[in-house]
Amino acid sequence: METGSRWLGAALREAASVLWPVACGGCGALDVAVCPACRALLTAGPVRELLDGLPLVAAAEYAGPVRALVGALKEHGAAAEARALGAGLALALATLPAAEPVLVPSSGEGMRRRGFDPVALVARGAGLRPSALRRDRSAGVGGSQKERTVAERERAARGTLVLPKRLRDSLAGRPVVVVDDVVTSGATVREAVRALRAAGCEPVGIAAVARTPRRIAASG
Repeated sequence: METGSRWLGAALREAASVLWPVACGGCGALDVAVCPACRALLTAGPVRELLDGLPLVAAAEYAGPVRALVGALKEHGAAAEARALGAGLALALATLPAAEPVLVPSSGEGMRRRGFDPVALVARGAGLRPSALRRDRSAGVGGSQKERTVAERERAARGTLVLPKRLRDSLAGRPVVVVDDVVTSGATVREAVRALRAAGCEPVGIAAVARTPRRIAASG
């Protein structure tokens, strides 16, 4: 019976691979959602820097297969990509001082378009159930950040994040780590740090899945 079940399971997987072929979201390798080589890129060693005096640790650079994996997650919200990216985020967090992780939420525009928050999916893939900042729709400048310069991103992000009132009492005075999926210009995580300090928290670091190479981030 057990042998028959294994045979049936293998047959069903083979049939499914023909009807709905699976390919790695990072490199396109067939028959696997995230291949071992792409997983290894997220755990090979973090990218580190100081951002306004705070340690920023990312699992990898936002380039090549890692960029493709992030894009695949944002497009499909698949569990395999979330787990792979979450493993990298967990390692980045482990290198920072012990603190309460606080999530940077996706933009309202992105949430409406996708119907899910990829940052939250990655956090769950890392085994986290973090507190989260909230977007303040009454502040800042709306629209996408993609076509803006660094200075424009800073102005657009200013005042757009707040810590919900229900979290202020529990987090005030405590060390916290800002958690995001991708850090590009740094405008969003800087705003997150500002919002947390305004709520009485003590940011001690920033953790991310990926960091855009600074030569690119500096150009906008």
